Order: sequence, then structure tokens, then C-alpha cells
Amino acid sequence: MQKLIIKVGYNDTFEKIAERYNLTCKILSMANEGKTQVEEGDYLVIPFSAKAIHTVRPLETLREIAERYNVSVEKIKADNNIVAPLFIGQQLIILDE
Repeated sequence: MQKLIIKVGYNDTFEKIAERYNLTCKILSMANEGKTQVEEGDYLVIPFSAKAIHTVRPLETLREIAERYNVSVEKIKADNNIVAPLFIGQQLIILDE
């Protein structure tokens, strides 16, 4: 099982983060030393099984990445909490649909 470290964003809750990554709160808590509450700026460990971890290349679009891994653009956006344009070198987790 792989792990991803995320930074908790504005309006994120422990429950929302667990749901976003298709985890139970219990599993997310176990991966984070029993933590059950978060604040903006905190870091959490997200355990996951992924198809891939993709590093964004110059001029690459979400649509191209989605087609490459046979997942939807919306799924990639949701799984990676994308709210702004991609940037070169950004790492995206690609989870199964």
C-alpha cells in the first residue's frame, strides 16, 4: 500500500477527506496515529492503492491524463482536490473508477 501526504485545505473536515479518498474515518485515523480532527494547514497521511502516480509534464491537460489512464477528468479532479490549473511537476494520484 502506498501513502500520500496531503495538506488540509480550507473547509476540509476529517470526514470529507476520508470520503474524497474512499476511506473510512477509522482507516484514515489509523494511518494518522489516531487523529480524528483536522485544521487547515495540517498534514495527513492518505493510504491508498493506485493505478499510478502521474507527474504532470509541460503542456499536458487533464483530459489527456484521464484518457491515458482510462478515468474521468472529474475523478482526477476530485481525488486530487484540484481547484486551479495544473502545474509542471505536480503529482496526481490516479485511482480506479
